[in-house]
Amino acid sequence: MKKFNSLEQLKSILPNDFVSDISKKKKIVELEAHFSLKGRAGKPVVILKGFVNLNRKDLKLLAKSIQSKLGIGGSVKNETIILQGDKRNKLIEILKEEGFKLKVVGG
Repeated sequence: MKKFNSLEQLKSILPNDFVSDISKKKKIVELEAHFSLKGRAGKPVVILKGFVNLNRKDLKLLAKSIQSKLGIGGSVKNETIILQGDKRNKLIEILKEEGFKLKVVGG
């Protein structure tokens, strides 16, 4: 058995069309984007719910990439992503690019 000294060497044995388990799981997920003003002093937020197959680490990475693309703040709590501001239209585009199905709820 060959020993690998780097990640690139390991990747070299994978087929070019290889899709990781994370990519497979997230394509199945149908998310809900809830718009809310409640309990936040009138500040708008979008709450993404429905992440059942992603672990906390993957959820944080997804939230971080969304936040950087939209230029907004947010957090991850109890398998939900909470994003500051009302940027639902851009959020839908970003999540579709990532392979998620999204349903807009409220507001």
